Amino acid sequence: MANPNEEVRNEALRSYMIYENEVGTANKPPKIMTWDNDFEVPFEQGPYTPMTTTSIGPVPKPVTSYNDNNRNMFSDVHKAFGVVSVCLSREIAQTLRDYTTAKALWDALVSMSKGNFEMRNSRKGMFNGEFNMFNYVQGESITRLIHRFETLVTKIKSAGIEYDQISDNLLNSLSYT
Repeated sequence: MANPNEEVRNEALRSYMIYENEVGTANKPPKIMTWDNDFEVPFEQGPYTPMTTTSIGPVPKPVTSYNDNNRNMFSDVHKAFGVVSVCLSREIAQTLRDYTTAKALWDALVSMSKGNFEMRNSRKGMFNGEFNMFNYVQGESITRLIHRFETLVTKIKSAGIEYDQISDNLLNSLSYT
């Protein structure tokens, strides 16, 4: 028969682990154990505040009167913000600290990563040059060469550049020895 003190201790440990995974600590972000709604919803809709209609018009619902759907949507919006914000480096987070919703933060990150028209064109030119000059490096393994090439192709595709014969460039870069 199990010791009652040990059972209490084990139950307390389980509760603590569940709490730590949901809330996180100073050293690690919370884990997303479940995501009840579609992941894109918090980013598309922006902040979610459950509302109720009164004689003066719509007003925010008191937290005590949230139904399950209200709690799930409210929770998902905050989880989305947490997921995005904990992934940022300190430098980037400092520049985006005024954004308080997942949608606003996400939109700012997308805008920041795309850059302006001149920056996008400059990036395309740089990738074109890198692609055209791609070559085998003396002493490099085939595995490393393919990894470098795949990384470059990913960058090129993310910049919106399309080539007809990408594999030809890889084959042409191999040494003849």
